[in-house]
Amino acid sequence: MKPGYREIVSCFVLLLLISSLQLGRFLLPEPPKKELLSQRQMQADLTVLLEQLQQHSAFWVLDPDIEPRLEKRLQRLKQEYRDNIAINRFTAEVNKLLGELKDPGVRLSQTAQPSGVLPLRLRAMEDKWLALNDKDEPLHSDMPFISHIDGLPISHWQKIANRFLPPEQQNSVQLQLPWLQQLDLLRREMGLRVKDEVLLTLYGADLQPQNIEMKVPLRFRSAPLSILASWQQLAPDTALFSLTDLNAIETDLQLQQDLLRAMSNRTLVLDLRRTRGFSDSLLQFLGNYQDGLSSQPLGYGRYRRSPQLRRDFLRPLHFEPLTQFAPFPPVRAALDNQPQPNLSHWYARPIPKLAAAPVPDSGRLVLLIGPDCRQECEWIASAAKRWRRALLVGEPTRGDLGRLHHFTLPASGLKLSISASLGYDGYGQLLSGVGTEPDLQLPTDEPLQWQGLLSLISPEQSLQHSAEGQSENTQEKDTQVKGTKVKDSQAKKDQQ
Repeated sequence: MKPGYREIVSCFVLLLLISSLQLGRFLLPEPPKKELLSQRQMQADLTVLLEQLQQHSAFWVLDPDIEPRLEKRLQRLKQEYRDNIAINRFTAEVNKLLGELKDPGVRLSQTAQPSGVLPLRLRAMEDKWLALNDKDEPLHSDMPFISHIDGLPISHWQKIANRFLPPEQQNSVQLQLPWLQQLDLLRREMGLRVKDEVLLTLYGADLQPQNIEMKVPLRFRSAPLSILASWQQLAPDTALFSLTDLNAIETDLQLQQDLLRAMSNRTLVLDLRRTRGFSDSLLQFLGNYQDGLSSQPLGYGRYRRSPQLRRDFLRPLHFEPLTQFAPFPPVRAALDNQPQPNLSHWYARPIPKLAAAPVPDSGRLVLLIGPDCRQECEWIASAAKRWRRALLVGEPTRGDLGRLHHFTLPASGLKLSISASLGYDGYGQLLSGVGTEPDLQLPTDEPLQWQGLLSLISPEQSLQHSAEGQSENTQEKDTQVKGTKVKDSQAKKDQQ
């Protein structure tokens, strides 16, 4: 029996009503975020957290003492918060717990309630601290430096901020800065009263301190970091190429052309300080700076065994089964001497095929790296460390190159990620959590002075914008020649 007019109209009205109800959900106010967790909710979340770490964390396997340490800290938390715990406090405690893993791949979404932050932006400058406003200008032109917050020296606030960082990262000012901004969080950690004002002690060239009081905001919006052009000329034979997304260069033809133009210079300064992504396209171009191709793998990897994982778990990170390769005997021995039953068999990452690039025969590569050089950027830094024509400048990387496992804590709703795999360098040595050391240490938390950088890496290539700059370079070379002659003369005297 065919449906009649009434049946068709009724179905249409019913569908219209369902659609209206669905659209009406967007007009409802969002439920208020949780501010407190009961002890039962906290214990449920901590139980799930511990289970996830035991089953999926690759760094858990590396530390045989991690389980008793974490369980001891969990018991302390349960005793300290017998009734309830603020969601902000719980988030901070989870951060400290995850710091025990020493896993640079840990991510934790900040779904907690807004909390008071510093009404300024801190920037380290040698042994001093600049106090900057939202336009990245000094709060007070005559007193640009800050020494105390709430009457306590900055060094003490750094010490408290270090509690939220793994031991290996506690000397990095760049990694301390996000925690130093969390004023109310650090106040609670020190047992100080949380209030709506903060007392700042500023000083200038005369070293005379002055106290000022400011309101504590829930969010401080500083001026965005200046983004350099993807390609620009620093000197007649030196180019700068900046990149933050490695995946973009795989599909962006204009970006590839800019890179090739930059590589045609005698010196390429490649800024990877804040670079992420998994594409190996950039490495295919940069491999032209390597003198001779190697048949050995770029590195090795393993993942945490789990019934839910397939054997191709590491394929998105460009790994293949080790059976397809023939590592040198010393490397093979290094791999065999690291038996871990909770980790998978070994996988190897081949050196990617080179892409055609106009690199001069004497071309040099200068890589700017830092703690935010992650994922594929880590592999680029590790590979370039062995290239004769490459120089690494900046701060050590963190060794964040594992594939992540994601999960959510049921009561608090916190979303977390941990490293489910480990990476090893071409010699079979652990790279995850270790990272790569630069050849030349420079702070990366402030804009670089390109004139000074070029003078350090190659004095003869310093910028020549004026006759005064040229004369300074000539004087510097003369001084170096005189110093060499003095050393040679002294050496002859010693021989005699």
